[in-house]
Amino acid sequence: MEKKRMKGVVIPMITPMNEDGSVDYKGVESFSEYLINEGVDCLYPNGTNGESLLLTAEERQKIAEVIVKTSAGRIPVFIQCGAMSTAETAAHARHAVEIGADGIGIMTPAFFTMDEESLFQYYCDVIGPLPEDFPVYIYNIPGCTGNDLKPELLCRLMKKYPNIAGIKYSNSDLMRVENYILNNERKPDVLIGCDSLFLQCLAAGGVGTVTGPGAIFCRRFNRLYKKFCEGDLDGAMKAQQQIVKTDRDLEGIPGIPALKTMLKMKGVISTDVCRKPLRALTAEECKVLDRAVKEYEKEED
Repeated sequence: MEKKRMKGVVIPMITPMNEDGSVDYKGVESFSEYLINEGVDCLYPNGTNGESLLLTAEERQKIAEVIVKTSAGRIPVFIQCGAMSTAETAAHARHAVEIGADGIGIMTPAFFTMDEESLFQYYCDVIGPLPEDFPVYIYNIPGCTGNDLKPELLCRLMKKYPNIAGIKYSNSDLMRVENYILNNERKPDVLIGCDSLFLQCLAAGGVGTVTGPGAIFCRRFNRLYKKFCEGDLDGAMKAQQQIVKTDRDLEGIPGIPALKTMLKMKGVISTDVCRKPLRALTAEECKVLDRAVKEYEKEED
């Protein structure tokens, strides 16, 4: 049976929380259902937008279990497993296999500077014990982790591990997207974590986007991907322009609190609580978000 892949509109899921800051597991379930019903292509929990490094290992694994159970094979679920230690990262990866996830993403180590050999060994330690056919995506977000996985290292890893399917790259460097693709004997699936370059990534040979705002503005992102796949570049560009406008309108507002606030406005989650030190938004910031959501709701496909 062909393995599922990360492609199209992939949602790095936020983690719904109760008023006391504990994880709202019922909210995790209902949020998963909402995204499935909105027609996105893949669920990707426990990443940056999921506040993963502020969660305990036990919380992360329970979240993964709830989402895999809720999806019940209706949509691919890839679990982001990167943590602050190799041991915890490897434990999350093994757990993803055990619960029947479709695959995993593995963020580079954070905070501590790693050279290429350190990064290579890290990925070997995590991927080596996994089943040889279990799909793995590298997750490179150098602006947050401080470590940048270069095309040459991706090529080296893909030669060693046939189950590495590709990379999620959270930056605005389109030349890097091209180099990830061109510098490999086995073409990787490249997904971009920059909403304003979704269409450009597809045009460069990428396969999709990993988008937090896609959880709120689902129809725009779905429409862009559909139009591109159909060869309707004018339609895809119109959707891209709508995405870029909202991206610029929300510039400067803290990202994760903004996503939760808008999802609460839409009635998808019950609170906009984040783990500290993430802060609550100001009344003025909430007004900007409210306008963006109302504009979107008036939109016609």
